[in-house]
Amino acid sequence: MNDDQRRIELSRFLRTRRQKLTPQNAGLQHVEYTRRRTKGLRREEVAALAGISLPWYTSLEQGRDINVSAQVLDSLARALNLSSDEREHLFFLASPPRQTPKPSVNCPVVSSSLQFLLDQMPQVPAYISDEKMHVLAWNRLASAVFGSFESTDWRDRNMIWRMFMLPSYRTLFIEWESLAGSLLGHFRSLYTRHIEDPWYTSFIAALMEGSPEFKAWWDSYEVQCTSQHPRVLSHPLAGLLNLETQLLRIEDSHDQFLNVFIPDSKDGSVHRLAKLAEEIRILPNIT
Repeated sequence: MNDDQRRIELSRFLRTRRQKLTPQNAGLQHVEYTRRRTKGLRREEVAALAGISLPWYTSLEQGRDINVSAQVLDSLARALNLSSDEREHLFFLASPPRQTPKPSVNCPVVSSSLQFLLDQMPQVPAYISDEKMHVLAWNRLASAVFGSFESTDWRDRNMIWRMFMLPSYRTLFIEWESLAGSLLGHFRSLYTRHIEDPWYTSFIAALMEGSPEFKAWWDSYEVQCTSQHPRVLSHPLAGLLNLETQLLRIEDSHDQFLNVFIPDSKDGSVHRLAKLAEEIRILPNIT
């Protein structure tokens, strides 16, 4: 991420967090609400809560080029009541690690050993994804649960695209809105770390044009550093499936992640998923 882009993102993030926080939630008990025109906190209130000057905070929120210490960032995180993920995001935007940008990979390659690993987990849905949330490789049960990933169009194999653009996903996932918001927050975190990649610009524009929910939620600037939100599905063949998500980064790979979905052992999901796995085992190959 270049410095100009980073400061723009930092400005947007601070502004949305400030506007989201009410004086009452910030611990300001004696504020006159009826005369307020500002949504959320005023800049001077954030500055006072963080123990910094108003001109300095204003410069930071306006995206000016200033240096920020870890102590000040920590004070800002407390003043804005940031979650642990939001705090990590703030520190990344304000003082990102200096890295050599990696070239975008249009067709990432998954090693044969990873595909073998996926195939050796027939009782749980599992797939490999990348930093764009493309599904690169998968096992048969993942296709049976989440739908085919065989399309040659990368957008059709992208989980954030599928979540917002496929009508079937809105009925497949019982808590669609909660899950979609969680995935978008994770996608925002990934985007920030690869903002120099032009792929994100065109992809986000297409989603904003095609999905009113994506556009509204993207502008709200929610962030989530992981995507381990549980999946609760109303599957057309298996019925109710309650799946816990495990997301593991794969070492020595180009930003690849192993996604494994573990059925709840208390509500019958294990039995229903095992029955689905047995049914597809005796059928022709499902991809």
